[in-house]
Amino acid sequence: GGHMDKNKGKKSLLALFLLALLFLFPVLYMLFRSVYAVGDGISFLSYYEVLLGRPEYLVRFFRSLGMCLLIAAGQTLISCLAGTAFAKYRFIGDRFWFAVFVLFMILPIQVTLLPNYILLEMLGFLNSWKALIIPAVFSPFGTVWLTFVFRAVPDGSLDAARIDGANQLQLIRYIITPAAKPAVVTLFVLTFTESWNMVEQPMIFLEREQDYPLSVFLAAVSQGDIGIQSVCGLLCLVPVTFFFLYYREELTDGLKDVLWG
Repeated sequence: GGHMDKNKGKKSLLALFLLALLFLFPVLYMLFRSVYAVGDGISFLSYYEVLLGRPEYLVRFFRSLGMCLLIAAGQTLISCLAGTAFAKYRFIGDRFWFAVFVLFMILPIQVTLLPNYILLEMLGFLNSWKALIIPAVFSPFGTVWLTFVFRAVPDGSLDAARIDGANQLQLIRYIITPAAKPAVVTLFVLTFTESWNMVEQPMIFLEREQDYPLSVFLAAVSQGDIGIQSVCGLLCLVPVTFFFLYYREELTDGLKDVLWG
């Protein structure tokens, strides 16, 4: 029986290795083509061009990074406040408004693009990054998610903190958010990833190509130069990979709590 278990373990490990290799193949291919050019051999010229020689690549990278960090932080903050209101307080129309949030959350993004375009045009936000940031910050997904998570925070701990003189913001900062840290971190990372990969919104809300974030700019970067394209692709992977590796435990716990309770 022990011998059979060892064989099954080896087969499972081999299957996982092959599956990981399959998913990593595009990254490995980009890494290979970033330093190897057919006919020229190994060269790090593409890295020099992207990182030092042509600053427009890094400028777009850091601008996109700043925009996505702002979106992720803004939506996380708004969701913590709104999630607390829906989870811990009763007010007129609370169930109705929560149902509205759920409805808008499940709508495909293509359905909301036109209403958002009309509203942003009326506000004068088109052709600026405000058109990308503001709708994303007030996305209903985070509010719905954290409402369900915050409902599990014991009311007794909130009452004890109120007796000690804590105000509402202190309750959120020191009691509710720490108790649901995995879910809050997961929301931040998922929101960052979604905004980092946005394509439809920049192409519709922005007219000038120079305003496009990195996610759209990559489609047209140095066409014909596979080396520079590969380096830019690898650069685009850095922030998301960092967040998923750095917060891997919080992501595992946060997704497990939400999906399986």
